[in-house]
Amino acid sequence: MHHSIHVEARMRDAALAAAPYGMFICTADGIFETVNAAFEKLTGYSAQELVGIRSFESLHDPAELVKRRAELPSLAALNARYEGEWTYLRRNGSPLRVAFALAPLNAEGAQATFPALRYVGIAVDMTRYAQSEARLWYVAHHDGVTRLPNQTLFIERLELTIARCQRSGGGFAVMIVELDHLRKLRDALGLHAAELVLQIVGERLRGMFPHDGTIASIGGTQFALLVNETGAGADAFAAEALGRLAEAIDYAGTSLNLAASIGLAAYPADGADAPTLMRRAGVALSAVSGNAVRRFSTALEGQAARRFELETMLREALERQQLHLVYQPQITLATGRIAQVEALLRWNHPQRGMISPVEFVPIAEEAGLIERIGEWVIRTACRDAGKLLRQIGTLPRFAVNVSPQQFAHQDLFHTIRDALADAALDPAYLEVEITEGVLLGDIEQALQTLHALRALGVEVAVDDFGTGYSSLAYLTRFPLNRLKIDRSFVTGMSRDPQSAALVGAIIAMAHALQLRVTAEGVETAEQAAQLEALGCDEAQGFWFSRPLTIATLRNVLKPLAGDVVG
Repeated sequence: MHHSIHVEARMRDAALAAAPYGMFICTADGIFETVNAAFEKLTGYSAQELVGIRSFESLHDPAELVKRRAELPSLAALNARYEGEWTYLRRNGSPLRVAFALAPLNAEGAQATFPALRYVGIAVDMTRYAQSEARLWYVAHHDGVTRLPNQTLFIERLELTIARCQRSGGGFAVMIVELDHLRKLRDALGLHAAELVLQIVGERLRGMFPHDGTIASIGGTQFALLVNETGAGADAFAAEALGRLAEAIDYAGTSLNLAASIGLAAYPADGADAPTLMRRAGVALSAVSGNAVRRFSTALEGQAARRFELETMLREALERQQLHLVYQPQITLATGRIAQVEALLRWNHPQRGMISPVEFVPIAEEAGLIERIGEWVIRTACRDAGKLLRQIGTLPRFAVNVSPQQFAHQDLFHTIRDALADAALDPAYLEVEITEGVLLGDIEQALQTLHALRALGVEVAVDDFGTGYSSLAYLTRFPLNRLKIDRSFVTGMSRDPQSAALVGAIIAMAHALQLRVTAEGVETAEQAAQLEALGCDEAQGFWFSRPLTIATLRNVLKPLAGDVVG
């Protein structure tokens, strides 16, 4: 019996010492018998100053105790747990609000004596409790990086504003601001730089509001703004925001230039509830092409619905193999022979008919489908080329386009190598066409991939040359074989002497760097003659040939192959 009481006392003392809140045990006359470390910290008194000397009531604020005496039961009458909120006076005289509990402590197994011999008390700091509640609320309602309200809090405030406007009339605009190229910046300079940019952008946007509460950080690269303007005032605000965000940021001595896009939806014209306004501001944003503001319109919603529908159809098309390739010949101007054929993607939908790549490729990129499609194109082109080579014994080079997203993927080299091996095709028969944008991303990775492809024997061309950044620097740094002049220059040649001069300059520059040049979009005899006179190596366009199915291509090549095979 005694042994069990000792064990229990030891366990009780251990529990007391470990408790994270203030605990004490007092005798039947209210005098402290034991106090834990948390109680000492809470009250400012040491155990020596309390145990055997003071009663638990002596810590209560005397003025409050006089007023509320009846609420605090006397120990003699306490036969169950008591709980209440009280004010303690700490050792330094400062008041402290505590949640206070008191209960009789009976040794288990011993006959419950009443009144009890011991009582246990608990005191919890209410201000700390309130602070932790506040901290939890803050964390749940704010973005960790920018310290701005997050989407949850923004929606709450948006709903309050809607309720206010419903009572008083009036309107406002919801804007979603997206930072362009932040992911590229993060890849180039690391997470710290990207977070710094987000913080600076947050500060710049917050600076446009006299008080916090109408700006939030929603998702990695987006901010939401609630502006008490609807018409021209909202447009002016958005334009000012774009201006502020365009100011360069100095990062470790590097000047970072930002661009942003803004989608705008107005209340009540574009929606009467928070989800609709947010969705429609998002629809407007998805229609912006870089560094501009777009207001929501029902036409945009129609486009967004079509985009979603096309994405769903495109996923089905991949499953059901509705995509196919056609091949457009590229002709050597000096000899008229076919130098290359470019693989072009086509989608013939059973109900909708032909859907243009201009429409579905951007959707494939947004939906993250472009890598799957790109791999299918590479594998199919290699398979077609291998089959054709075995049938007719000779072959022009096959060119496939690789999107920037696909190029950035570490596995591109392996995909190409495996596709060539599976098709038993010599790599010299393949050319990869990339856009200028690829060469401006992660330069080290781009160099590595291009050198690996060249070492394998695959050639590399830069597509749409002249439309992007067209820097001489990258032409000398990267292992390229060919430049393709964009069709817009070719179209402009006959009308605009400057276009012709530019095409001539590109050709001369490329030849100086030992690169061949192909002109795209050649549609007239005059353009073909002009290009030949300027020294252009190859031309591609309707003047020479439309894109051909693999069967038609075989018929075109077969007569030409006769003398080679024979």
